[in-house]
Amino acid sequence: MLDISLIIYLVLGYGVVFTIVYLLKRTLEKALQTRLISQPELKTTYIFLMRTILLIIALIGVSTVTFTVFPQLGGFATSLLVTAGFVSIVVGLAAQSSLSNLISGLLIALTQPIRIGDAVMFKGDFCIVEDIRLIHTVLRTWDNRRLIVPNSTLQSEVIVNYSIRDPTMLVPIFVQISYESDLKKAMDIMVDIARKHPDCMPAENIPNVAVMEFQDSGILLRLLSRAKDQPTAFRMARDLLYQIKLEFDRNNIEIPYPRRYLVADKKLYEQLAKISENLEKISGNIVKLIDSKS
Repeated sequence: MLDISLIIYLVLGYGVVFTIVYLLKRTLEKALQTRLISQPELKTTYIFLMRTILLIIALIGVSTVTFTVFPQLGGFATSLLVTAGFVSIVVGLAAQSSLSNLISGLLIALTQPIRIGDAVMFKGDFCIVEDIRLIHTVLRTWDNRRLIVPNSTLQSEVIVNYSIRDPTMLVPIFVQISYESDLKKAMDIMVDIARKHPDCMPAENIPNVAVMEFQDSGILLRLLSRAKDQPTAFRMARDLLYQIKLEFDRNNIEIPYPRRYLVADKKLYEQLAKISENLEKISGNIVKLIDSKS
């Protein structure tokens, strides 16, 4: 039978440990907020290290309380580790994935290929890095889903980071106009619309329009402008397409439909001509017949 006092000591000891961890967490968070004012780029590293330190302290505290209240468990644990070699191997293999994710998370936090708040492209999904935890990273997709990605997977994947170093993005817009439309006027309209957009960031020779290709149905034009980041670039591209269509309509600039020209064989032309002659004869006979009756 367990002594009830030992259970009370154990519960009180755990309570003290978790109280210390909680108070330390609050203190570190306040210190972190002050530190981030001068070094915001280190937010990801500081948060990950803080969580690692709190986890280590919690594990040490729980172990210390447990072996202090039940000292006999120390000898039992030692003999278990010595004699249960097979169990140790199984546990080690089971923990291998978690350890790999923990180490990967530490490397991500230190090298910072991605940071909390970064805009990234992960496996075809545009995401915001919401949190980097000890074992996994939380990515928020553009449609507000959450991707829970193991840190080891994240470290081994090729990720497009729109926020690192220079978050600005070029915004290419492709528009086709008909061959009959005024090319110079269309190009001027597209540049003017881009310049007037509130999110456009003009630079040397940007925005500009270039003739890209002579296609089957018309001339392909590319408008190139710049936005402050990827989400802004996406919204800006939609706005520009809408405004360009409205302005083209006002100025009689045609966005062409697909066109196909059929070239018939000479024999087909001869047959069509004979059919046309026969139809004319038939219509003439019908007219004569009607006149004779009237």
